Amino acid sequence: MSIENHILKGTSELLSETQDLYRLLVQGVRDYAIFLLSPTGYVQTWNAGAEAIKGYKAEEIIGKHFSQFYPEEAKAIKHPEMELEHATQHGSFEEEGWRVKKDGSLFWANVLITAIRSAKTGELLGFSKVTRDLTDKKRLEDRLTQTLEELRRSEERARLLTEGISDYAIFMLNPQGIVISWNQGAENIKGYKAEEIIGKHFSAFYPEEANQRNYTEYELSRALQDGRFEDEGLRVRKDGSTFWANVLITPVYNSEKQLIGFSKITRDLSEKKKNEDLMRKNKELHRINTDLDNFVYTASHDLKAPISNLEGLFSLLKYDLGSDLDKHQEVLSRIENSMARLNSIILDLTDLTRIQHEENKVEQVNLTEMLDEVEGSLENLIYSCNAVVDRDLSGFDQLNYSRKNLRSILFNLVSNAIKYSSPERRPIVKIKTEMQGGRYVLQVSDNGLGIDEKYKQKIFSMFRRLHTHVEGTGMGLYLVKRILDNSGDRIELDSEPDKGSTFRLYFQQ
Repeated sequence: MSIENHILKGTSELLSETQDLYRLLVQGVRDYAIFLLSPTGYVQTWNAGAEAIKGYKAEEIIGKHFSQFYPEEAKAIKHPEMELEHATQHGSFEEEGWRVKKDGSLFWANVLITAIRSAKTGELLGFSKVTRDLTDKKRLEDRLTQTLEELRRSEERARLLTEGISDYAIFMLNPQGIVISWNQGAENIKGYKAEEIIGKHFSAFYPEEANQRNYTEYELSRALQDGRFEDEGLRVRKDGSTFWANVLITPVYNSEKQLIGFSKITRDLSEKKKNEDLMRKNKELHRINTDLDNFVYTASHDLKAPISNLEGLFSLLKYDLGSDLDKHQEVLSRIENSMARLNSIILDLTDLTRIQHEENKVEQVNLTEMLDEVEGSLENLIYSCNAVVDRDLSGFDQLNYSRKNLRSILFNLVSNAIKYSSPERRPIVKIKTEMQGGRYVLQVSDNGLGIDEKYKQKIFSMFRRLHTHVEGTGMGLYLVKRILDNSGDRIELDSEPDKGSTFRLYFQQ
């Protein structure tokens, strides 16, 4: 045999062996439905995982449209066609939703569709589709009972199927755990190119502490013992960074039932893990806030009776003093002011708990009428400070909001603008509405004392008062922000010391 023929024969044998590995890799996966669709959505191949999850045998489904896996309401809105269109435009499509088995029962599925294109021409060859049954994680004990006829006839399709999946790392290990195949998804997730990792032990993907306790050997032994091994935990990329992974290892046997290696599917769940951790933290924060609200609610109500008693005793004290009343006027005035301040704090705390516990009906509020009402409540303050309240409601004069809460917001912002005025000039408060990018913006500006940059966030805290000589409880802006946070809206502040402040409220409608 010539050298050329010998080289060609060796290359052919190597290609055949690689294709066998790809075929066995797909056949060996039992927990994922992995199959090919034509460019128009007709089933071209079918693996044992697809049969186990969906209930169809290959001869029952190959050649039929994949829309029959979807509920009627999904088909009515052409959801299957939308999935293929999205995958064609963006390379892949992933979602979770209800799917239908052969017997008509529903299961909750994670679905990944990836467009497969010719490396030479870019022509769309079809789609790979990976489906995972998330309704039941029980182990699937039955071995693969059928090999997909289409995969037997086309080794190239099996290779395209595996290589075309970019969101899952799918690769083969030999019986000792050495990497012997590598797909695009594995490169994307782990960072290694095929030539960098094939021939190395898969322990390279594990943290040092896991390798010290021989965790990879444990995984393979459990996979052999139970038929599969699934786990979630930290894994290591080529650059040393870690990610949270879902790992499925399945033993692969040849036709003589001899172990030839393991298939390994890895999914990067870092974002999902991050979201779950965030949800847990938010849940704990919600619990703490609820406990705090309950405490404030109880305290504000329990303090009313002692304050009423103090007011009664104070009246008796003034009566008993009789002619000596003038001698103690300064002390009595301080006591009276302190009780009035405590009463104001209790009222503000009651408002705070009301925000959390009351159902506030959203209605269309006329801003002109609302501001008339607010200015009427502040008539004495406006008059005593010789303040000017100027309105420009040309942006909008109607707002869908809780009337009670909107009144509280405007009352606090306008009264603060007047109370924190500069002694050097007449207080001027400007109220303006405008539309910004489809959002409703209400602006309250003043020419008062202003706020230093370092205090801009602190002023929205409970009982925070920057100017102690100004009468107040330090609850107004806290209440305003709490109301807006609860309704999904926000407040921003622009301010300059001794120049004035502008509060902008952004409402969703």
